[in-house]
Amino acid sequence: MRAGCANKGGYVQFHEGDPLPPSEKAIVEGHYGYRNGSIANEMTRIVEINGEKVPRQWFVAEGANTVSVLPGYYELKILYVHGMNLIDYYSYVTIPVMLQPNCTYKIVTEWSSSSRGVGIDLIGKPSSTDSGGACALRAVQPEQDQSPINI
Repeated sequence: MRAGCANKGGYVQFHEGDPLPPSEKAIVEGHYGYRNGSIANEMTRIVEINGEKVPRQWFVAEGANTVSVLPGYYELKILYVHGMNLIDYYSYVTIPVMLQPNCTYKIVTEWSSSSRGVGIDLIGKPSSTDSGGACALRAVQPEQDQSPINI
């Protein structure tokens, strides 16, 4: 496993070596909303990076809320738990992403009950003040003829 740190509080350093300053890494954030104003366990978690499992947080769903990686291309497997009509639905989606240094990316999810499709995107913002405009670049790398993922 590449993780330099165990999953503590939902955070995993998914690269070897010492912790890096924001200017040298990219951060991907999910969401953990356990019964946060709803009946469902709504959350997004990073469960695999390039086919390698992300360490599990104790007593919580697999994967991590937040992961730091070196800048570059990755395939992120995301767990999206969402509720509808008192039922929790678990969706897994793998997305290709190009992550820039000094950027924090928030996973944004969308569930369509009519098409039974899940949409996932990343929204980037600077991790510190000296990032320039790199975070505004599209992180998710669309594949040709990509359409919503049906579950």
